[in-house]
Order: sequence, then structure tokens, then C-alpha cells
Amino acid sequence: MDGIEIPTLITFMVYLIGMAICGIIFYRLTSNMSDYVLGGRSLNGWVAALSAGASDMSSWILIALPGTIYLNGLSEIWLPIGLTIGAYLNWQFLAKRLRRYTHIAGDAITLPDFLENRFRDHTRILRIVSAFFILLFFTFYTSSGLVGGAVLFSGTFNWDYEVALIIGTIAIVSYTFLGGF
Repeated sequence: MDGIEIPTLITFMVYLIGMAICGIIFYRLTSNMSDYVLGGRSLNGWVAALSAGASDMSSWILIALPGTIYLNGLSEIWLPIGLTIGAYLNWQFLAKRLRRYTHIAGDAITLPDFLENRFRDHTRILRIVSAFFILLFFTFYTSSGLVGGAVLFSGTFNWDYEVALIIGTIAIVSYTFLGGF
């Protein structure tokens, strides 16, 4: 831990403890799968949008975007502008309709549930195909997030990359399993 500034380390520890506390609190408030996956459908639109945006951007917004702008100049500023416009249009025109229809479609809480119920697929093919693609691409997405966290931690705290990857993974997996959404 040579070279780590004490305020940075304290801030990091407070963050980890805070995330653990949030995970424990929301674990105790979770009584069913809808609570875990969707926050019991009780979150307002802004909270859901903020959570979706934070999950969507993750290490990309913290590491890749500044690096791209640094390497290629301000001409890359169109990336966050386009992402912001796309996210706004998504929440403005799609999210409300999807939220309403998930209730109609058998109170679907996952995308495979929604597709199966929406299109009345009794063969379960839509569920299987969508679950396959989610599993495939979220494996890459999750891996890239863990790698991004490890790069951030190893650079910030001067840790060995593998140590940073293990600590970051334990922290993220712990609070996700405990608290869900």
C-alpha cells in the first residue's frame, strides 16, 4: 500500500462500507423477486433512470470516454452528447410504455418474461433465445466493468492488478447479491 494517500484510502473504505450497509438494508427489505430485480416497482422514474444510466455507463464513462477524448481531442465530444440524447429519447418514448405493458404481460420482471408474455409464446423459444443473448453479452459487459474497476483501483491505489480485480469483484458481487436493484 505504498504511495496511497490516507484521505483517498479513507474515502474508498467509507464507500465500501456504505455499499455494504446499503446492500444489507435492502436485503432486509426484499421479500420477493420483484423487490430484488425491480425494487418492488416502487421507484420513481428519475431513480430508475439514474440507476439504469449508471449501470449502462459504468467504467466506460469513467475510463474509456475521457481516454478517447484525451487521445483524439474534443471532436469525440459527440459521444456523450449522442448517449445523452439517446437515453433521453429511450426514457421519454419507450420506458413508460414498457413499464405499463409489463403489468399487462403477466407482471413480467425480466425481458425474457416480457417477450414470452407479450407475444404469447407457448414454445418458450423467445425466452430461451433472449436469455441466451443476455447471458452471452452480459458476460462481456460484466467482465469489462470488472476490468475497468480493477484498472481504476490499481491506478488509484497503486495495487497489483489482480488484487484490485479481486477486491472490486468481491465488493460488487456482495452488494449486488445482497441488495439487488
